[in-house]
Amino acid sequence: MFRRFPTPPAPTLAVLCAAAVAGFLGLLPGRAGARDPVTLLGWLTLVAPALGTWCGSTRVTFFPFALAVPSAWGLALVLAQAGTPRPLAGAHWALCALAGLFALGFAWGRRARAPLGGAGTVLLVTLALAAAPVGGGLVAGGAELARAGHPRTAATLVELSPLVWVFDCAGWDWTHAQGDVYRRAGVEWFQRRSFAGSLAGPGVLVVGCLLALLVRARNEP
Repeated sequence: MFRRFPTPPAPTLAVLCAAAVAGFLGLLPGRAGARDPVTLLGWLTLVAPALGTWCGSTRVTFFPFALAVPSAWGLALVLAQAGTPRPLAGAHWALCALAGLFALGFAWGRRARAPLGGAGTVLLVTLALAAAPVGGGLVAGGAELARAGHPRTAATLVELSPLVWVFDCAGWDWTHAQGDVYRRAGVEWFQRRSFAGSLAGPGVLVVGCLLALLVRARNEP
């Protein structure tokens, strides 16, 4: 069946391989040690949309070639899960969400004028959304808004964080597990229910894949 899909040129294959390898950087030693699934998920969440944009800026087809990138990240997640005594119960749903974020970035990359510029912009937006609940570590963030009488705004900042989406899918309460995040985001000021991973993960994946398959590149007829 793969005869229908012409092999991408060498530069495009290099981009796909580089994007796949970039995901494995989350296995490097960090504060929690090497091969920590929480660290890996956090890393992949932040870079998946930008790497998807970079891949989408090429003329590679989403299926099967570009989709192989988040599939390779699944191997990294398996390695991280195998190396911890407390594996994340919903890691497979989190991987669905990551693939969906990659696909959303891929769809945006199909319309990007500058490959690296588009990926850089998406990375900055992702980082901004992830840091917004805690004020980027510089201000009180959502906690200050909540104390000022705007708990709904603080809650919205939390809900828009891609880290919250992915970790909810993984069954790990990121906002409560991180003391600084809990205090700065003002979570104690509002009631929040975690997303159901079995629904949110596949939902993000389906929406992302549909957009990635439907959006044409600027230079395509």
